[in-house]
Amino acid sequence: MALEGCARIVKILMFIFNFIFFVAGIVVLAVGIYVNVVDGDFAQILPSLPYLSAGNLLIACGVIVLVVGFLGCCGAIKESPCMLLIFFFLLLLILILEIAAGALAFTYRNRVEEFVIKDLTAGLSQYNKSQSLTKAWDILQSDLKCCGVNGSSDWLTSNATLTGRYPDSCCKDGFEENCATMTGAMPWDVGCQGKLTMKLRDNIYIVGAIGIAFGLIQILGLVFSMCLYCSIRDGTKA
Repeated sequence: MALEGCARIVKILMFIFNFIFFVAGIVVLAVGIYVNVVDGDFAQILPSLPYLSAGNLLIACGVIVLVVGFLGCCGAIKESPCMLLIFFFLLLLILILEIAAGALAFTYRNRVEEFVIKDLTAGLSQYNKSQSLTKAWDILQSDLKCCGVNGSSDWLTSNATLTGRYPDSCCKDGFEENCATMTGAMPWDVGCQGKLTMKLRDNIYIVGAIGIAFGLIQILGLVFSMCLYCSIRDGTKA
C-alpha cells in the first residue's frame, strides 16, 4: 500500500512536471520567433557566427518540447509504460543535444569578437549592394548607436556606394534620409564591433543560464518518468 501511495505521488509530480514542460515549450517557441523577428537581421551581417541561427533552432526545440510534454502528460494520465518509455528517451535525447549546444556556445564565446570583426569588415563594401545586408547595417548602427567597424572613417575606405561620408543610419541626431549629407551632421563616435561583441556575449550567457536551469528540470522529469514506468511495469499502479 505504501508503494502504491509513492507511485501515486510520482504520478502527480510527473503530470505537474509535464505541464510545466509543456508551458516551457510554448515559451521556447515564442522566444525563437522573437529572436527571428528582432535579431534575425544580424544573421545577415554575421554569416560566420552560427549562434545567430539560434532563432530557428529555438523554434524547432519549442515544437519538439511541446510534443514531448504532451506525450509525457498522456503517459502519466493513462499510465502507459510504452508512452512513458518513449518520453524518457526523447527527453534524454533533448538533454544530450542541449549539452552539445551548450558546449558549442561556450566554445564560440571566446571567438565572438573574431567573427564580428571579420564579418563586419567584409560586409562594409556590400552596403547598398545587398538589400538584406544594407537593412542589417542600418538596424545595427541605429539600434546600437555606432558607426562602421571601429568608427565612421571605415566607410571612407569601404568601397561602399554612399551619398555621404557614411550611411544615414550613422547620424547622431537620428536616422533620416540623406542626413549624412547635411551640414553639421555628426556620426556616432564609436564603432560597432565592440558593442555588438558585448551584446552577443551577454546573450550567450543568458541562453546558457536558461539552458542549465532547463536541464535541471529535465533531469527531474527523467527521474519521475522512470520511477513511474517501473511502478506500472511491476504492477503497482497508482
